[in-house]
Amino acid sequence: MYSVPFERRTASTVLALLALLALAEAPEAGAQSATTLTQPSNTKEFGLDAGALLGLGDRSSFQLTLPAARARIGFFLSNNSRWSIEPAAGLAYTKVQDVPYQFNYNLEVGALYHFSPPANLISATRARVAYLRPFVGMAGIVTGGNDGGSDNQLSAGAGYGIKIPLRSGLAFRMEANAGYGFDNDAFRLGAFAGVSWFGRSMSPTGR
Repeated sequence: MYSVPFERRTASTVLALLALLALAEAPEAGAQSATTLTQPSNTKEFGLDAGALLGLGDRSSFQLTLPAARARIGFFLSNNSRWSIEPAAGLAYTKVQDVPYQFNYNLEVGALYHFSPPANLISATRARVAYLRPFVGMAGIVTGGNDGGSDNQLSAGAGYGIKIPLRSGLAFRMEANAGYGFDNDAFRLGAFAGVSWFGRSMSPTGR
């Protein structure tokens, strides 16, 4: 994980990136296909994301994590192909000789609403799919040693993203999001970019 203090001259660059991600064009409504795309209820979406986070509290900060800030798995709901529940986690453990260990964690649970059926990702046209993701999260740190302890923070927010098909069952995904930390009363702006793999193919079914 690479972290640097936030400086005012970086604000315009970061906000411009977030704006480009948030304004990614959603798929346009077109003529109805001759088939209806359906999705098995046990379809899962596995993914890894790189991430950027801009904190806007009393002590502003900027954090960039490459190549992966978190791992996630999405569970699509039965009989409703547009909703999925997605837990995600980012973990880091650091131990230096003669220095107490440090364990960082970032856990989130989100609910994705897709503006078009996710099965479109691997349909004949492989259309991109936009989504909205409200989420709640818990981030914290645990340190060892005699003076060690723990600290955590609850946050909530929402993100807007888009999934772009690369090949059957594989998609590129990017998202811009905003959240609020309740313990330090701080706002944050974030962005993710990563890949998704779908655990079971979504298949077309005749009307």
